[in-house]
Amino acid sequence: MASMTGHTPHILGQLNRSGRQPCKKISAFTFAYLENNVSRRLASNVYRQAKSLEFPFSTPRDDTIWASLELKPQATEFTSLAATVMHDDPSPPSSTSLSPESLSDDDNYYTASENHEEPGPLLSGQSEGEIEVTLAEENEIQDSVIIHAREYQLEMFQESLKRNIIVAMETGTGKTQVAVLRIQAELGKCGADKIIWFLAPTVALCEQQFRVLKSQIRAVQIKILIGEDGIQTWSDVRTWDEYLKNVRVVVSTYQILLEAITHAFVRMDRLSLIVFDEAHNCRGKHPGSLIMDRYRNNKTAGLPVPSILGLTASPVISSKLDTLEDIERTLDAVCKGPTIHREELRSIAQRPNMHCVSYSLPSGIPITSTMESLSMVYINLNIYEDPYIIRRQADSSERSRIELLNALNKRSTYVRQQFQSLWRRSGEIQQELGSWAADYYISVAIAQFLESVQENNQWFREWAFEEKRYLANELRKVQISTPPPFESATGTEISDKVTVLVRELLRSLDDTIGIIFVREVSTVAVLSHILSIHPLTKDRFRIGTMVGTSNYAGKKRDLGALAKVNSSQDLEDFRNGEVNLLLGTSVLEEGIDVPACNMVICFDKPDNLKAFIQRRGRARMRESKLILLMSDESPAGQINEWTALEEEMKRRYEDEMRQLLELEESEESDVEPLYIPETGAKLDFDQAKSHLEHFCRKLSVRQYADLRPYYIFKKTDVPGRGVPQISATVVLPMSLPPDLRRVESSGVWSSEKNASKDAAFQAYVAIYKAGLLNDNLLPLKDEFLQEAQSRVGEAEVRERWSPWIRVAHAWGRQLELYQRPIRLTDRQGDVLCEFEASLPVPFPELAGFELFWDASTSWRVEVGEMKVIPTHDIQIDQSPTLVDLAWRHRLVKAKDEERFILHLQSPTRDILSQQYVGQKTIDEACLGNSGLVRNNQGYPFFFKAYLPSLHPPLKATEMLADEPVDVPWLVLEKWPRRRDFLHPLKDTSLKDACRKPKLSNWPAHLCQMDNIHVSNVYFGAFIPAIIHMIDIHLVVHELCNTLLKDVGFSNIPLVLTAISSPAAEEATNYQRLEFLGDSILKTYTAATVTANFPHYPEGYLDAIKTNIVSNSRLYRAAIETGLDRFILKDKFTATKWKPLYVEHFLKAGADEEKKRKMGTKTLADVVEALIGAAYLDGGMPKALSCIRIFLPEVDWRSFDSACSALFSQTPMSTQLPAALVPLEELIGYSFRNKNLLVEAATHSSFGLVNAAGSCMERLEFLGDAVLDSVIVSVIWEHNLEPRDMHLLRTASVNADLLGFLGMEWTISQAATSVSKDGTTTETRTHTPFWKFMRHVSPDMGIAQRAAEERHALERDGILEAIRHAKTYPWAQLGHLHIPKFFSDFFESVLGAVWVDSGASMEACAGVAEKAGILPCLRRIVADGVDVLHPKNHLGILAGKSLKAVEYRTEVRDVAAAHGSRELFCRILVAGEVIVEVGGGVSYEEVQTKAADMAYKILRDMEGCSRGEGEGEDDVMME
Repeated sequence: MASMTGHTPHILGQLNRSGRQPCKKISAFTFAYLENNVSRRLASNVYRQAKSLEFPFSTPRDDTIWASLELKPQATEFTSLAATVMHDDPSPPSSTSLSPESLSDDDNYYTASENHEEPGPLLSGQSEGEIEVTLAEENEIQDSVIIHAREYQLEMFQESLKRNIIVAMETGTGKTQVAVLRIQAELGKCGADKIIWFLAPTVALCEQQFRVLKSQIRAVQIKILIGEDGIQTWSDVRTWDEYLKNVRVVVSTYQILLEAITHAFVRMDRLSLIVFDEAHNCRGKHPGSLIMDRYRNNKTAGLPVPSILGLTASPVISSKLDTLEDIERTLDAVCKGPTIHREELRSIAQRPNMHCVSYSLPSGIPITSTMESLSMVYINLNIYEDPYIIRRQADSSERSRIELLNALNKRSTYVRQQFQSLWRRSGEIQQELGSWAADYYISVAIAQFLESVQENNQWFREWAFEEKRYLANELRKVQISTPPPFESATGTEISDKVTVLVRELLRSLDDTIGIIFVREVSTVAVLSHILSIHPLTKDRFRIGTMVGTSNYAGKKRDLGALAKVNSSQDLEDFRNGEVNLLLGTSVLEEGIDVPACNMVICFDKPDNLKAFIQRRGRARMRESKLILLMSDESPAGQINEWTALEEEMKRRYEDEMRQLLELEESEESDVEPLYIPETGAKLDFDQAKSHLEHFCRKLSVRQYADLRPYYIFKKTDVPGRGVPQISATVVLPMSLPPDLRRVESSGVWSSEKNASKDAAFQAYVAIYKAGLLNDNLLPLKDEFLQEAQSRVGEAEVRERWSPWIRVAHAWGRQLELYQRPIRLTDRQGDVLCEFEASLPVPFPELAGFELFWDASTSWRVEVGEMKVIPTHDIQIDQSPTLVDLAWRHRLVKAKDEERFILHLQSPTRDILSQQYVGQKTIDEACLGNSGLVRNNQGYPFFFKAYLPSLHPPLKATEMLADEPVDVPWLVLEKWPRRRDFLHPLKDTSLKDACRKPKLSNWPAHLCQMDNIHVSNVYFGAFIPAIIHMIDIHLVVHELCNTLLKDVGFSNIPLVLTAISSPAAEEATNYQRLEFLGDSILKTYTAATVTANFPHYPEGYLDAIKTNIVSNSRLYRAAIETGLDRFILKDKFTATKWKPLYVEHFLKAGADEEKKRKMGTKTLADVVEALIGAAYLDGGMPKALSCIRIFLPEVDWRSFDSACSALFSQTPMSTQLPAALVPLEELIGYSFRNKNLLVEAATHSSFGLVNAAGSCMERLEFLGDAVLDSVIVSVIWEHNLEPRDMHLLRTASVNADLLGFLGMEWTISQAATSVSKDGTTTETRTHTPFWKFMRHVSPDMGIAQRAAEERHALERDGILEAIRHAKTYPWAQLGHLHIPKFFSDFFESVLGAVWVDSGASMEACAGVAEKAGILPCLRRIVADGVDVLHPKNHLGILAGKSLKAVEYRTEVRDVAAAHGSRELFCRILVAGEVIVEVGGGVSYEEVQTKAADMAYKILRDMEGCSRGEGEGEDDVMME
């Protein structure tokens, strides 16, 4: 196995190989697999080398080997990489095989990827291939590492709810997490006037537990009280009451609470829960015991008392077993350890291999010359020169005389005591460490004191000046022999104990992480120095120290306390791996958060059983060692006695009744399988657990959600049976409704294994009956998504419906005609010409429209009111004449024998073509702009000038070269070649159009003049455009009168806009309406499915919604309903236009069988655009009517109906938990049903605390759509381009912005601080919105704290950008790396407001206003902030030159920082490196920064500013 370590670089290389995306996670089970199945050293080497690369870890502590990499574009299965090394089965171990190294002393969780579970067995009736497809996703790494409370912790939590208990679990097994769960539960049920008090024995432990509680319980005020707060000056109730105002949890040492209760500053009945950390200390006169005396007094008197929760790793301290019962009586609690999940606990709390190593005690060691000099100075001290004696002599009071007499009789003053202590400690150090160490200790202690006196620094600030000066003068008399260099020290100068210690350290493995326990603080300081300079250890170990401190005011520093700037920093370095050998006193025994070690050395024998157990608990890595240095004179049996006593102690508080495997196997199940006749699927008793786990994993993909079911067992003793009967309750994730969350077994069993199978089976049956499984007994979620995931890009649809067939058949049958005047007007509104247009069908109302003659000339067509006339009143159709006037030269000749589909006639005159087209000879007097000139080929021209003759420089064309020049000639401008006058000239044509018109010269004798005004010819040229406009309006009317009849549209132009694709290039298109309709459809869908499926978890709802609103469903809806026949897709060009004749359509027949191709996205967009049009036409009711037409399979609800259903589905409450009262005030909305706000603020992890309530997921699903609707309604108020609307929505609702604003949105509460002189100062604490989310996930707390720290550093710059910058701060927001649950919380609250307010968008908009979302949006719009993402900017700019953009992101060593690694992104455009950027917390952020810089560089390189970019703003982003 040793050779396997050579594969470490290969494994790490797989994680970060050039050209591939790095692995996003190294999960706990990967290291566990390497350790269990290959080599612990390989696992350790992989970890250390991965850590040396400085990947950003996301686990609760960076030093644990259960590290997960946050660099995550795409998952890479690490176990498969390990398999390439091991050539063996890469399957990870089960959760119970995870090693305990993953836990620190307050580790309350473990990490496990979602694919560590084995998929369930095959269902009957399904092929293996079907199951393989169904469960394929189980083999993929999920997007996040999920943090779970362990089942034995949940067992202890459940026990704590039933009664007062003392949780007895070994060091490192996560007792604190039990306390966190219990505190969360208590906060949920106790009144706002109650306080929870957490007691710890030391200041360091108080500070640690305070950090843990603050990280996991953020919505309430939590305070810590320690001696340095000057509590001894708080002498009245008012001070305490002010300090504790709005405080819900207090962490303090035992003594502080005892004093507060003793003096009635804090009443016992004000406390709802007391947590006793290190509860084994509560005996005799311990402050914890005295606190419980007051507790018992209250209880005896019938007064309210708090609940009690004790935490301990060693209930027995001394060698007397009855101390266990003493502690239980003292704390009015029962000592409990896990029984149901005890094996899981034992797999975590593994014991080290214990070794006793002997050393020789020194005998007859002579004191050193330095020690002798110190002794002589002490002996020669003149007590009458001591400042204390001098002060007492100067004071003639009785008290001073007594104190003087006592000091003289005992020969004792503070200075003499310090001298004596220095001498005594030097002797002890000489015995323990050797003579060199004693001299070193004396020299350093004296040197630091003299330096402090000389510099008047803070080290000895509590000493009186006279005492310091007197002692300094005496210490200068000590003749100090400078210790020789340590390398020169002889064997007699170093003790055998140190030599044995060094020998044991050298025997340790290379990856050793160790703790050395030392009794005396001074010994710690000197021994750490020795090991740091010892030739054999200085290069191998990185040494740190940790000793206890007393921080209360007035405490004098001892002379012999060697200076240590920051002991806690060494502890932090030990946690993160910078220190690998920590020396400490007993302060490390109790509770301090120390990572797991593989070596613990007791330099001094433990004082008692408690110390032995707690020190041993520090060594909990696999194959760890506990080394006890024992003198050759120590009794050999002491350790064995302790071990035996511990086992007996555990036997007393653990239930030893374990069921044998034979008993489990002997039980036969009579539970009938679940069988589905329709499919043949069958689930039996033994399959239920694995299928239930698979179902739970499918419920959600959210981070930090514990989706594992767990089991609670109940044992009942039956008279006459030696084995108790066991029933089980399975507890399912909080994503499920409360009535499905706890399911009991149907019967009782003799084994827990079968009881849990029964409960799992009953749960699965209940889940099936609730409709959460399909008839194949598999989760519905994948079934919902199957259709949504498949969509072709283009579909074959029916040809567009033509109204002219119906019109053709109506001609000749109708007794009445429908007539409207059509006027051609100029820009001033003057009518150029007018014709009456008649149809045999109702003539649709047409809005006026523009016609574009050239770049500078346009006219307008106005359509008048419709009138109905008898058929016999119609005049001769003038359509052929108008067509002939404008189109003859294009070889489009009117057929006199056929009828035009549109009848046109002038209301003022008859127009016959043979009388007007080129029938008039040229008369100079008549030439002008009123008529056209036609050449001998009939081509029309505009007259420009008359020439009596043609002389140079004027000349004729080659075709007319033979014509005489001395006759009259005409200068003519050619009739334009364009046929499409509906659309303005394209940009590419503007240059040509603006040039001087091209003129030609024609002899007058070859020309003729029209005998009709040119405006009539114009009208004839515009007939194709006019017919097209009538055509599309007839289409719209047909659509409104058939498919959309139930909607009742009144605004027909809206419908025309909705069915016009951008490709058709009509005056308007559907894009803006599609943006609006998309939001409306999603909001209705979210509201409907949430109300219709009250039992469905958010994952199911999202899948249903995705299926309903997906483009694949909407495009099919368009085809199924026949909407495809009405969509305008082709652009009008008139290129091949021919007159429309009645006879042609009568012969053509129906066009139902004709087909055309259309993009499925276009089909889906038109559906959404019609929904948007319906909303604008008649509000939400019409929009809902439209939705029901296209999606009839859904049982749609109005908003009122959905709200009513959702409101009734939530249990009613008019009271909020005290912790959430400020949240309601913050959002500015008073809930009718307070439970809606409670649900919105409850993360699914909180189900461990509150099994009855619901979590935020369903409301967040709803609130996401509500927020989108609020934002879209504000955006719609501004007449913006579709692209800008999409960009604004993205900028307003992205998770980064919502998370940031949630950190800025705060409410202030009164908080009182008390100075050391007792003066109270009231301040305001600001609690941000996000802290009100209730959860019990330690990893969420860590993520929140990290985000809070980044926010504090960068908020000013982001606020400045949001308020004043011209560009949106994409990169800055990305750098915050705010977890998504921040924005999820806001959306869930918005969903709750929507339900409670009866679908009031105004109320929801008010919340968005208070949160700062709408002000931010309005500022962006008002100031024209550039919200286009830098990546899009770069892509657009490069795309204009057809250049490809490439992002290359990698992790590299940073030369400036040894061992540091950093993200870099290099951007190449057309293969050329444009920019390289380093730094960043994620790939997305560093790429965004690089893209922004590259865009600016590329823009400058091309010599254009952002405002001068040619057409960039016209590029549509799909």
